[in-house]
Amino acid sequence: MFISKKKLSRRTLLKGVLPLPFLSAMAPALTAEVSEPLRFGSVYLPNGIYPQFWHASGTEKDWQMGRTMSPMQPHKDYVTTIRGLEHTPGGKDNGGIHAGASISFLNGTGPVGAGELRSVKSIYQYIADRIAGDTPITSLELGTEDMASSAGQCDGFPCGLFNCISWKDETTPLQVAVNPQVTFERLFGDPGTPAQRLHRMKTKRSMLDSVLQELNSFQATIGAEDNHIMNSFTTSVREVEIMINKMLDKNIDIDAEAPVGAPEAVDEHVSISYELMRLALVTDLTRVLSFMVAHEASGQSYGFLGLQSTYHSTSHHGNVPELLEDYVKISTYHVAKFANFIDQLKNTPTAHGNLLDASYFYFGAGISNGNAHDRRNVPAMIVGKANGRLKGNKAIYLEPDKGWVPTSNLLLALGDIAGVELDSIGRSTGRLSL
Repeated sequence: MFISKKKLSRRTLLKGVLPLPFLSAMAPALTAEVSEPLRFGSVYLPNGIYPQFWHASGTEKDWQMGRTMSPMQPHKDYVTTIRGLEHTPGGKDNGGIHAGASISFLNGTGPVGAGELRSVKSIYQYIADRIAGDTPITSLELGTEDMASSAGQCDGFPCGLFNCISWKDETTPLQVAVNPQVTFERLFGDPGTPAQRLHRMKTKRSMLDSVLQELNSFQATIGAEDNHIMNSFTTSVREVEIMINKMLDKNIDIDAEAPVGAPEAVDEHVSISYELMRLALVTDLTRVLSFMVAHEASGQSYGFLGLQSTYHSTSHHGNVPELLEDYVKISTYHVAKFANFIDQLKNTPTAHGNLLDASYFYFGAGISNGNAHDRRNVPAMIVGKANGRLKGNKAIYLEPDKGWVPTSNLLLALGDIAGVELDSIGRSTGRLSL
């Protein structure tokens, strides 16, 4: 390991624009290493995951993944999965059938209020309060679809709530950001109006071009291990920029010639969102983030999977084998995209190991069988080692015949991992042991 006599700042920037990943040269020379920061993330799937094809079988230690979960097999040592949870019941006083499923995902409580809209602070935000430290962004919320501009009511509440899986406090739902370009600029600079951003993108296609000379000079002062990390980091940032540029070019063309909705757009949007999440973590711009892969009323098309119906329509399979197979394909696709993200984290080094060892992610949904809008036996998977606080390779089987266990009990357990001191949340009746 390269030992520098001069400690580099964790907030070191190239020309004040690009925050760097953690390098060995940033650690104080010849002193005890600081502890690795903990990271937390949540990934939400709308419209449920068919439970018979998802949940694990076997024993707690000798268990097998269901078909839909199977893309996570290479990362089994990092997985803790739970069977037998019930999410918050749906209803007109709890956010409605669909909106209530996502709105209450991280707090176990649907929205209420005829006048002032209210709920409760999410465990996600309690964790952010605990582990965000000096990061510039307390939490980062991403998504791929926008309902904020929809007029009227959805499930009896403002349609914009479909964009929310977390509450900052009792009256502030956190809307997901759906524009990758805006998110990229929030992370790495160059703010401005949409017109200004578009002008910059047409005249300056790569932010890194302006700092390459400084980067080359900087890399000459650090060791081989740090140079490897820097090369990987700058390559990742450039790949994100290329993806954004392609999306921008495509959207300009589509706007001029045809309605938006090319099948490939979904996959591109999901891929770039995960990479932005990884970059936000590796640069320590945030330690807490969430990703809503689509909203509950999703009109996304999955033609690239050979499917004709939209995401939401596909979830209403009516138990017809062919339609159920389509539903399973979409769920499995999203698990595979998440598995790729997990693989990237596992291969992203930190000062003490890799990002996956230092993180934990809650992957799940507010519905199990989308066709029945069933809130019982919902999918719930925790992935990561959380700096040694989770062992992984574990299947937890709860006993519904003794009463369904609310997902709020899992939320308390997630908070415990981060050191959150909370007696209850949502409909909690206790706390799970992970």
